[in-house]
Order: sequence, then C-alpha cells, then structure tokens
Amino acid sequence: MKKAYLASTFVLISAPSLADAPADPGEIRNLPLSGFVDQLSLEQLGNLVVTDTKLAQAADTVTQRIVVLRNEDIERQPAHSGNLAELMRPTSGQFVNVLSRNDANWGSYAGLGPKYNSYLLDGLPIDSFVDAMSLDPSAIERVEVHKGPASVLYSNYLTMDFVGNETPLAGTTNFVLKSRVDTPLTRVAAGAGSWGTVFGKAYAQGTQGNLGYIVSANLEHSDYTQYGTRNSWLQTTQAPAYQKNRFFGNFSYAFDRPDHTVTVFYQRTLHQGTMGRPNRGFDHTYDTLNFAYSNTFSDDWNIQFKYGERRYDRRFANDNYPTDLSLSNHEFTRQTIRPADLTLSHRHWGESLLTAGVDGQWVDYQTDVQDPVGAVTPSNRAQARSTGYFVQEKLVWDAWVLRGGVRHDTIHHDYDLLGGITPATRSAAWSKNLWSFGTRYNADPGLAFYGNVGTSFMAPAAKQIGGTVAVPTASGELPNPGLKPETGVGRDVGVNWRASQALTLDLRGFLNTINDAIVTNIVSAAPSQVRSENAGKARAMGYEVDLRYAASSETSVFGNLTRTHTRVTDPTNADHDGTAIPFAPDTLANAGVLASLPGDMSVATYYHWVGRYYDSTSRSARLGFGQYGVVNVRVQKPLYRDARAAVHLTVDLNNLTDRHHAMPFDFRDPGFNGFAGVDVRY
Repeated sequence: MKKAYLASTFVLISAPSLADAPADPGEIRNLPLSGFVDQLSLEQLGNLVVTDTKLAQAADTVTQRIVVLRNEDIERQPAHSGNLAELMRPTSGQFVNVLSRNDANWGSYAGLGPKYNSYLLDGLPIDSFVDAMSLDPSAIERVEVHKGPASVLYSNYLTMDFVGNETPLAGTTNFVLKSRVDTPLTRVAAGAGSWGTVFGKAYAQGTQGNLGYIVSANLEHSDYTQYGTRNSWLQTTQAPAYQKNRFFGNFSYAFDRPDHTVTVFYQRTLHQGTMGRPNRGFDHTYDTLNFAYSNTFSDDWNIQFKYGERRYDRRFANDNYPTDLSLSNHEFTRQTIRPADLTLSHRHWGESLLTAGVDGQWVDYQTDVQDPVGAVTPSNRAQARSTGYFVQEKLVWDAWVLRGGVRHDTIHHDYDLLGGITPATRSAAWSKNLWSFGTRYNADPGLAFYGNVGTSFMAPAAKQIGGTVAVPTASGELPNPGLKPETGVGRDVGVNWRASQALTLDLRGFLNTINDAIVTNIVSAAPSQVRSENAGKARAMGYEVDLRYAASSETSVFGNLTRTHTRVTDPTNADHDGTAIPFAPDTLANAGVLASLPGDMSVATYYHWVGRYYDSTSRSARLGFGQYGVVNVRVQKPLYRDARAAVHLTVDLNNLTDRHHAMPFDFRDPGFNGFAGVDVRY
C-alpha cells in the first residue's frame, strides 16, 4: 500500500490528475474476483477504479471517464481554504467556488449547478456542501471523479439543508477511504500562516493481527479577511474567526482472507467561530459514520453491505444589523441521514460484470428558533425516506465494452411543520424509473472512444410542496402539492489517447438537459409571496480538453480547458427566459508545471482561470462574476532523513498576483496568502 497521507500544512490540498491514463490491461484482465486485488502489484493497483461498478476494475473496461487523484497528486497542490471540493479545482469540467473558509462550495459541474453532482464517501452518499467542509483528507486514499450520469448505481442524497436534494446527473465524486494498512507509520505536523492561522495534526496507523487501524487528530484556528457590502446581511464589522477540530478512527478487520473484510470509519468535527459581528457566532458539530462489509465468497461472486450515519447539528446566532448589533435569535438545525446499500456482483464471460442491489435512506430534519430570553419556537419538522432497486450489466467483448442498467426509485416525504405552521399538504411521494447506457471501444492499448447516456431526477424541496404561509395575508412561499420532480438526461462522448508513456490527451463533449425545471415565481409583492412551478427547461453543453506531458522524471506539465454554453428556457417569465444557468462559467482553464530542483527541492506551480458566470437566472437582478486568473505555488524540501524518520518543510504561496475578485453573496477573495508547515514522519 502507498504511504499514508497526512497534510503538512494547516488545510487541505488538491492536485490535478496526472495519472488517469488508461491502464495497460496486461495481467489485470481475466483474474477471478477472489483475490483479485491481492494478486496485483502496487503499480497495477494504482490503475484500478471502483466507482463505475462498486468493485475494482481495470480502467480500460470503464465506459465513463474517471479522473483519479492519488495521494502523491494531492500532496503536490498548494493549500487553499480547507474544503474537500478544492481537491477537484485543477480538473476539467468543474468550477470549484468555495466562498470562504467557513462556507460551502457553490460551483458547477459540466454546466449544471451544485446540486447536480453528488459526493460519495467510500460509495455512500454525503453532502457536497457540508461534508466537503468537515471531512479530514488524512482518511482518504484517493479521489475518483466520475464524469457523466451515474444515477443507476448511486441514489440521490436526500438532504433538506442548503439547496436540498443532490443527484448524480452530471457525475459523482467518490472519496475512497484508506482501508488497508501494510506498514506502521506515525506522523505529526504543525504549521502557521496568513490570517493568524495555526495548525497541528497527529496521525498513526498500524496493525494488530488481522486488524488494521488509522487514528488522527487535527486542530486548526484562524482569522479571515472581512467581506460583505455595506448594510448587507453578510457585512462584517470585524475579522471573522473560527476553530475547527477533527478526530477520526478507521478500523478494518480481515477474516479468513484479504477480500473478506469489515471496516468501520467514524469522524467528529467541531466547528466554532464568529461570522464577523459580535452576535453572529456559530457552533456546529458533524458526526460521520461508515460501516462496510465485503465478502468475495467464491471466485466470481462478491457481496457488499454498507451503512452510514451523517449527523449535522448546526447553531447560528443572528443580530439586528444594520439597525444595531444586538442579538436577535439563535437558529438550530438538526439533521440525521442514514444511507444503506446492499450490492451483489458476479463476474462472468471473462471480464463481464453483473451488478444488482438495493439501497435506501432515512432522514430526520428539524429547525428551531430561540429568542434572546431563551424561549424556543419550533420552525420545521420533516422526514424523508427512499428505496432504490438497481441492476447493471457490463459486457466486455474483445475491444468492446457495453454497459446498460436500470433503477427504480421511490421517495416519500412527511411534513409535520414548515415555517412554523402545520401545512395543508402533509406528505408527498414520487416514483421514477431511470436508465443508463454506455459503450467503449479500445482501438489499441493507447486509443479508446466512449459514449454514455443516462437519466436522473430531482424531487421538490419540502417548502415548495407544503408552503410556509400561515394565513393568506402572511409573507412566504405558497404551497404547490402538484409540483413534479425535475427530470434530466446526461450525455457525453469522448476519446482517450495515450500517444506515448509521456503524453496523454483526453477530449470529452457533454450535453445535459433538464425538463420540468422548478422555478420560483412572484405571486404578490405585498404581502411578499412566491410559488414554485414546473415551468422551465435548462440545457448545458460543452467540451473538455486535457493534456498531460512528462518531459522527464523530474518535470511534468498539464493543462485543461472547458468551454460551456448554458441556457434556461422559461416561457412564463421573460426575465428568466434565455438566461444562463447560475454558477456555470463559460470558460475554465488550468495549467501547471511540476518540477524537481537541485537540493532535493520540488516546486509545483498552478494557474487557474475562471470565465464569466452569474448568480441568478433573473436577467434584471443577476450579478456577473469571474474573468480572473489565480497563480498558486507549493515548494517542498526535506530537512532531515534517515532510515527511521524524515522531516519535510512545505511552503504554500496562494494568489501570487493578489487578485481580490468578487464572489456571489457578497463574499470576496482575500488576495495573496501564504502558509508554511513542518511534517515529521517516523
């Protein structure tokens, strides 16, 4: 197994994929499932992917494009704000738009907004907004960015926070946990940098018989730059500050053989701080549990069962700004989501693979408001549950790979309280049949063509169905119990060309369409009332070009370009009709140089360009953003090394040109910042 990863500076780090070229099938093909992974070398293991079938597969049997970020890739990338989403910033097709070090990612994926790409933790769904901000990268072995529709094998995530449900129409991103420990390792790290940042981490891994374990503690404290426009809800009167403490343990036990295992992962994140005003504090606790059982019980049969719990306890303080800075109330959000997945896999006809299973989710959601004297008023009480049945066949015949699958999904909502009132509509349910097909042709070991198409759907949010208007004269959202889910179709075609061991070129075109898009229409200005309607369509089309070249063992370069054209169609509202999809830039570009220098020093330089994008579909009210480029540099140098220990110094220099570009919701990039850390391994 590769060496365990521990960040050597105070925040997460990201990297481009320089190692996602198709694998040489060679000895990887035609091995039985039993002992499949255990029979491969480390180099061959590095060329396997799991997200397309939930089992390790050779890359040349995958119809979709999967970009793999490994530990060595991640460690090259300069540090940013501490959000897992930033690991994907240098890849094509994804706009990573982390608003601040305390906030979620409001970006886009293949021209669609943030709710159309799901996140997975070892194959179980997580929240791409909250969990990306809370999870510790030390637990991650690699990241697999699955491009294109993935709704057959993976369900929607039924979160009721932020923008609601998240669906893998444009793709899914799988953060694969470390589950195998071959050698003991202890690492400690400390760092400091801009905004008064201090950081410390301790990490240990080892084995006791058949039990492998990883434990880690990560503590960081930082101020942040002020942001917000005058008299806005977000404006800061002092520097924001936060403290984030993360603790996790990952325990894996192998029974009679290496492919019969049970794994338990648990992390707790404590996140406290202030939003930049005296009575705008926050105190959040996030608990994440993953349980996984896998058993290859014969040469060609495997069964997996996975269960998770995601607990989100969030507390915000609000004030009366801009009237005054006195405390207005506290808001409490408590949400628990329990996903589960049972999958059976059968390898047949050589490399062909049949995958079938069932998954489900159970959600409890509630919010409360506490006034300054301590009285608590319930605001929302809702529950959700889903069940999905799926089957997928992947046939590998000579140079051809043919994949097809279907899923049946049922989602049920119950509404006890919405906006402080008992809604007239107390429940809603939807059932959908989804499908996905793909093909790949391996013209030769270095050239492949592929195409995919698949469907997805997005259930309405609770307040859109039940409404929040207590009496006809009150402000809020009017109910629409007849609201239909959004439905979408994702399509892509592409070519992978490995011209040589040093040069790789990837070209992918995509077209994503959404029907019955849910739009919010103004019903009344006084009182202020809106109603959600199925009145729109949306389309995103574009292409991605990726180039990677290893000039020598000491120097490599990469570059990628994404061009996207999006359009919203809403005949009922001229202000929205014909506008662009929010948070989807028309151009994204990345370039980087990775070089080894004399003195055992390494330097990684990255350039990131963002084109024009908007924060709304309203032509009259939207604001434009983008049109900026950022340069980041990471310098690493060993300070000491012997047979038992090593000490490394890492220096990150971010936004070298000090570009203070504006971002949505009154946020603003802080400009140049730097960090340095020391990492001790023994």
